[in-house]
Amino acid sequence: MRKLSTTSGPLRRVKKNVFDRIQILQWLPRYTKLDFISDFVAGLTVGIMMIPQSIAYAGLASLPAQYGLYTAFIGSYTYVFFGSIKQVSIGPTSLLSMLSFTYLEGYSVEYVIFLTFLTGCVELTMGILNLGFLVDFISPPVTSGFTSAISIIIIGSQIKSLFGLKIAAHSFFELIVSVSQNITNIKISDTTVGLSSMLFLFVFKSLTKIKVKSKITKKTLWLLSISRNALIVLITSSIAYYYCQKDGHAPFVLSGKIPSGLPHFSLPKFSTIHNNETMHFTDMLHTLGSGILVVPVCAILTNVAIAKSFSSETIVDASQEMVTLGLCNLFGSCVQAMPSSGAFSRSAVINASGVRTPLQGIYSGTVIILALSFLTPYFFFIPKATLAAVLISAVLSMIEYEILPVLWRTNKFDFFLAVVTCSVGVLYGADLGIIIGSVLNLLILLKEWSRPNISITLSTWGRRSNTYLLIKPEFGLCYPARDLLTEKIMEAHKQHPTLPMVLDCSGILKIDYSVAEALSNLLESYNKENDTLILINLNTRLLGTLEKLMNKEKMGYCQSNSMLSDNIFSTKNHEETKLPLLGA
Repeated sequence: MRKLSTTSGPLRRVKKNVFDRIQILQWLPRYTKLDFISDFVAGLTVGIMMIPQSIAYAGLASLPAQYGLYTAFIGSYTYVFFGSIKQVSIGPTSLLSMLSFTYLEGYSVEYVIFLTFLTGCVELTMGILNLGFLVDFISPPVTSGFTSAISIIIIGSQIKSLFGLKIAAHSFFELIVSVSQNITNIKISDTTVGLSSMLFLFVFKSLTKIKVKSKITKKTLWLLSISRNALIVLITSSIAYYYCQKDGHAPFVLSGKIPSGLPHFSLPKFSTIHNNETMHFTDMLHTLGSGILVVPVCAILTNVAIAKSFSSETIVDASQEMVTLGLCNLFGSCVQAMPSSGAFSRSAVINASGVRTPLQGIYSGTVIILALSFLTPYFFFIPKATLAAVLISAVLSMIEYEILPVLWRTNKFDFFLAVVTCSVGVLYGADLGIIIGSVLNLLILLKEWSRPNISITLSTWGRRSNTYLLIKPEFGLCYPARDLLTEKIMEAHKQHPTLPMVLDCSGILKIDYSVAEALSNLLESYNKENDTLILINLNTRLLGTLEKLMNKEKMGYCQSNSMLSDNIFSTKNHEETKLPLLGA
């Protein structure tokens, strides 16, 4: 019996780890008929939505339409087994498609698949090592500026398809110049289709705002609203098909031929040919540059944000979400997929459809596979102007202009961060925008750590009005703040040499060696000269650190205000006044 118990412990841990990673094992045994019906409806709904969306996002990355569909089905299937949030749908997104285009414009599809593989590797590694906290260093203002920049770039990139223009531009500024120079070459037919499609999409998006009493009518309006992308693609494709049958060609630019069937499962290529030159693994890495980190970090940011948004009742395991996202992209690279993550638009539809479990991904993925198997001949007739309208209407809501007035009122530096990130991203590239925004963000954090607010107040206690200097740092002290703390204490003592000093450590959870050494030196110096310096409200960790550096008997400290010596202070009738000359 004893031998059995020693082996059961490790076995239980292994079983727990397996169940934590393969999430389907937790909920599948309890799967019910009602779960099936709810998931089937949700999966079918989002699957229909994903078909035109995936085609449009592939075009945004300057790839043939089938690669968007490959991304949609493999992401949907993989998340079922490892994902923990029922509302998440993994597939192509406007953000990752635009980033793929930004880094790999002019390169073959092998580079995009290679980027998908590396994205999966980075995400999986971060998840296994629990490095999700690194993403927290990118503040919401930087994220807001970055997504707004991407949205503006996407809208700009679709203008040429919306108006039927044939122009080439490598930056947003060049695009605006090219459009203005070619404004006379705008094709009326493409423009009519594009603008009509946008109007249709905006009107149908607003259908859910119509107040009706009938539940059936309300559900019908909701269904029409979420199916608006598929509906406009169906309508305009039918018009294009009619013209092709009647005149032999359509009056507007079409998507073109899309091969049918599923891709072969194989490892991505780690070398390829570019401009008649063999590009090896290291050459491909060099080409991707910062995209190796920017793309996976953006995917993680999006997925974790979606998971937290739709799982308010449960705690999100960010590490598991990163592992799952990594596996989705690793498997995706084996079926020629683009980098993928969740999308708020898909999650909102899934949530509204009454989803019960992540198994909805099986049904949505199956819809994509059926489309690849049987509908690809009809994708030829989808007008590019319609796909441009789908993309523009999708990303308009991602321009977070409404946050700017709030940032201006609350924190002007956050406002500055958002504006700089967005402006640099639009003018010089989204990757440079988020890098500069993140660097500025880190500089501010470093400034806060190295120059924490240290308040100094004159406090009086008791009926005898005993006065002392209260010195209170606001948070933990690290070595860059060592000199600042020393200067503050010495300055306070210089201006009031007869008053005892009390350093309130209630806001300090931990200190490093340098600050601990500085404190021990100050304690020994002042107490040796009969100038009182007392530490109060120390936690066990702080006390243990200081005791290792100095003699406990020489250390003046109290656990709380009430323990201050009665012959110096009284704990009654506490009054406190700010000391302007010694403020932080």
